[in-house]
Amino acid sequence: MKFNTKMVAELYERLGKSKPVVDSGKLVVEKKSLAGSRLSSVVRRLFFLATLGFWLTAFSAHPYYMSVTEFEYKPAEKEVQVACKIFTDDLEEALKKEYKRKVDIMNISTKKENEQLLNRYLQQHLRLQLDGKAAALQMIGFEQEGEAVWIYLVTSNTTAFKSAVVFNDLLYSYREDQLNIIHFKNKGERKSHRFTFPNKEVALSW
Repeated sequence: MKFNTKMVAELYERLGKSKPVVDSGKLVVEKKSLAGSRLSSVVRRLFFLATLGFWLTAFSAHPYYMSVTEFEYKPAEKEVQVACKIFTDDLEEALKKEYKRKVDIMNISTKKENEQLLNRYLQQHLRLQLDGKAAALQMIGFEQEGEAVWIYLVTSNTTAFKSAVVFNDLLYSYREDQLNIIHFKNKGERKSHRFTFPNKEVALSW
């Protein structure tokens, strides 16, 4: 497929270029105490995308389907802190297709069920290994921003590591033209990768 700078720019404008500051009062899912100011801080510090030009990749003329996930290792907290942004309508359609039920992810009256369903989906479709060992990602909250949903996750008791394997096939079952981008910061170095169907795994090292 041809690269189209205008399409990419429009997509990034729609999805958003910077992370929101996490306001616990706006979260649909209540965070645990560990999330508080620390998560707010990491979300402020993380950058959503390095540049537009870096990701001038395959897009067709029809609507765009994309997610972006930021990982950052925080040695003081012994955590990998994760922020994942997905278009709300795409996420709801993927959940509907996978679990055979209608989903309104921002419906306050069903927030407990939505949290459980979303956590189940992420456990299946976004996974992490550090130095060859599985690192559990715990979902601590999510919120809506414009047309997208921010989902926040964290690992616990995570010591320094030299390598990571990220498994990401978010929304692949919904659309084979889904694009998933990740950025991973560790030891002061930020690495990025783009997943397109059927590719869903990448190994990174520092």
